[in-house]
Amino acid sequence: GHELRNPLAPIVTALELMKLRDTGSAREQAVIGRQVKHLTRLVDDLLDVSRITRGKVELRKTRTGLRDVLGKAVEMASALIEQKKQHLRVHVEPVEWYGDPARLAQVVSNLLTNAARYTPENGNIALSAHVRGGEVVLEVSDDGIGIAPALLPHIFEAFVQGERKLQSAIGGLGIGLALVKNLVEMHGGTVSACSA
Repeated sequence: GHELRNPLAPIVTALELMKLRDTGSAREQAVIGRQVKHLTRLVDDLLDVSRITRGKVELRKTRTGLRDVLGKAVEMASALIEQKKQHLRVHVEPVEWYGDPARLAQVVSNLLTNAARYTPENGNIALSAHVRGGEVVLEVSDDGIGIAPALLPHIFEAFVQGERKLQSAIGGLGIGLALVKNLVEMHGGTVSACSA
């Protein structure tokens, strides 16, 4: 983890110093800032997958309202959704949930980011949460490019990615959905995906 994280700290510090001294390169600084955030998230996800597979992640469970947790998830994913001028519809029933709020926010943020990544500009994304048969059901849907039938059974495996047909698709390492699966299963839940 240190080998991956240590180089990011001086880059962030240098960027902050550039912002203080040089206002003529604001556009370039914004690009560097976005890319450093993206890289930091990839490193964090990679380290999380590694810790989970080794059984090193402890959940900090508490009783929480889903609206608060999902609000944080939306906030975490909002930069990409706003950048692509996408429309996000959220419908969350007033549900109490017992689990790790930070990890659930991470799960839903990964799902929303993935939806935004594979949905075109001005596309639609929906997040809903409700109780069905005594279980909390979270659903993220979009009108993006979809998932190929051959890929669908493997979508939650590490390093599996869909084909990027969109010109503005922002790549990842293919670990976000594997992280989703692992964290949901640690909570005693299941994940599934479907695509026409």
